[in-house]
Amino acid sequence: MTKLLLRLAGGFALLAAVVWFVGPERITGALRRVEPAVFAAALALAVASNVTSAARWAAIARALGLRAPTAPLVPMYFRGMTSNTLLPGATVSGDLLRSAELSRLGNPLLESAASVAFDRLSGLWTLCVLSFVAAGAAAAAGVTLSGAQGDRAVLAGYGAALGFIVVAPFLPWPTAWLRRLPLAAAAKLSDLADRVRDPATGLRRRLAATLGLSLLVQLLSAGALAACAGSLGLGVAPLVMFAAAAPIFVMAALPLGVAGFGTRELAAVAVLGAAGVPPDLAAGTGLLYGLCGVIQGAAAAPLFLLPSKRP
Repeated sequence: MTKLLLRLAGGFALLAAVVWFVGPERITGALRRVEPAVFAAALALAVASNVTSAARWAAIARALGLRAPTAPLVPMYFRGMTSNTLLPGATVSGDLLRSAELSRLGNPLLESAASVAFDRLSGLWTLCVLSFVAAGAAAAAGVTLSGAQGDRAVLAGYGAALGFIVVAPFLPWPTAWLRRLPLAAAAKLSDLADRVRDPATGLRRRLAATLGLSLLVQLLSAGALAACAGSLGLGVAPLVMFAAAAPIFVMAALPLGVAGFGTRELAAVAVLGAAGVPPDLAAGTGLLYGLCGVIQGAAAAPLFLLPSKRP
């Protein structure tokens, strides 16, 4: 309970710090400039992104050999979004709910949780690939950031960090240490890692086949972020918005606060600020993107009234 309260307090403290730094009057002034039609487009892109995310999760679960028809997993995914909106811990609460619900279809709980973890990792990796390519394209095209002399150095450092994440899955990470952990699930997790690496299982190939869906998810999500910025009248090169998406979305997924508020706005002010975006518009962009998630979570709440699926 104490950790939960600390997470809540930390998230609200970060959001309060962002509001204090930017100025509440400036943020409310920026939000009053929202163009409803453009924000509606952002919301539509966000909904499409999450429907595609549910389809990706189903495809990953089937690649792991689980019973996971797409149709029932879509409401499961959106119920997870409702949990993320109402409960602290960003995406953690929704992911736990998804794991439990998938196991009710007759799947082992550990493998169900592994499908959710692979779903998150696939999204993170593909997002970093997208931002890495966008950052490289921006540098090649000579897109400037804030106009400071260190523009290229900033892009180079940012690109190097993203590049490490992009190549990380292909590095020979040791997994033997998992078996030495005093946890009942440790050996099974090590076995799963070995299955992914072993070409004879075909698991890596089946998981790789889901990356097209994952790329579509991130293109739609980054497009929603750009549309949120556009609804405030912010004219930023699309390459810059796509390059900035990774840290903004990753920070929003940290288990701190509720629905990513606080961490997402902090990242938006820092990353978009490096591109010369005024802090009030950067914070407003993050808040609007978060609002897209809240609207979807609230709209999906009636899905909890659906009967629970059991084998």
